[in-house]
Amino acid sequence: MNGKNLCGFCVAALSAMTLLAQIELVSPANNAVVRQMHTVQREYAKAPWSTCEKCFDGAKNATKLRSRGSTPVPIKLKWKGDAKEYQVSVRRLPDGKVVLDQTVATNCVEVDSLDIATEWEWTVSAGKDRLVSRFKTEDLLPRLVRMTGSNNCRDIGGRRGLDGRRIRQGLVYRTAGLNSNAPVEYYTTEEILDLEKKGELKKMGHTGRALHRMLKAGEKLSSNPKKNRLVKRKRFAPGPRRFTDAEVARILKTYGIRSDIDLRSDDECYGMTGSPLGPSVTWFHYSYSAYSGAFTTNGMAVTKKVFDVFMDDNNYPIVFHCIGGADRTGTVAMFLEALLGVPEEEVFGDAMKKLKEFPGETLADKAESYFLKLGFTKDDVKRLRERLLEK
Repeated sequence: MNGKNLCGFCVAALSAMTLLAQIELVSPANNAVVRQMHTVQREYAKAPWSTCEKCFDGAKNATKLRSRGSTPVPIKLKWKGDAKEYQVSVRRLPDGKVVLDQTVATNCVEVDSLDIATEWEWTVSAGKDRLVSRFKTEDLLPRLVRMTGSNNCRDIGGRRGLDGRRIRQGLVYRTAGLNSNAPVEYYTTEEILDLEKKGELKKMGHTGRALHRMLKAGEKLSSNPKKNRLVKRKRFAPGPRRFTDAEVARILKTYGIRSDIDLRSDDECYGMTGSPLGPSVTWFHYSYSAYSGAFTTNGMAVTKKVFDVFMDDNNYPIVFHCIGGADRTGTVAMFLEALLGVPEEEVFGDAMKKLKEFPGETLADKAESYFLKLGFTKDDVKRLRERLLEK
């Protein structure tokens, strides 16, 4: 090779090296295990239930936990480079499902609500330069998911059930209400004082009489009409949706929700005709009773209707909720997790005491007995387990 050709080769090689060096992946490191919970969330999630009650009930950490809520920590993907824009993608392994694919003009993107205990591949491209790396999400329950506007949003999946098989992720979600309860209009403090002056307050039921006695005793009313609790107009319109149009579109794209099981009362759902997530989602509304109420004749009939939804493969992915995502929602989650064989120490709920009265050696056996009493068959139970448990 003559000097001229050698010089040209060096220039070309240097140009290629420069091109390849345009991007440098920074974090997460290749094959790193990444977290999706804040520190206080992780402490709570990893602690035994008895410890959780002692450490987080009324303690300093309870305030921290409430401030963090149920929102997952975003995973930050960072790289170095001076390109004007980059194409970034994240896909799940081994099935290759793409959860992020966008063009950005920054050197960092965030992704959240990923399946736990799962390997992911992320790619950053600019021109001909393309770098690929992998990371794994931490195996820590629950899988928190983001639905901006609501809270207490979690995937039922990820826990170990019968024979150590995980509950499939991405099929069943529990949340707080997707819209607020139907509004109630209360009398203002000034209106209550006017009613008292006219002699009408003591005629307005139990609450009116109680307020009348307070005023006669010289006590002051609250400046907050809700605390005075004198209803002027009850349930006159559906409760407003908790999501923007853009967030609804993101939720549907990210989680693929097809069914919305609403466990609130007729009063709370006044005026509603469908899911706040829109017409593509089927709305199943059943006024549900939590805890021991799920073991009454009427409660069991409603529970049967709720789980009829879970029995139909066409309804998945499913989201179920009440207004706070705790009591009624927690009772349904308890039945489902118990049936799928989640260890007893991980299944919470006051309804556990009643469930444990049913025949069976294990909690899963007792849950099966309960489902049989609801009117389901052993084949129904088997199909539901096969639907929701990994192979």
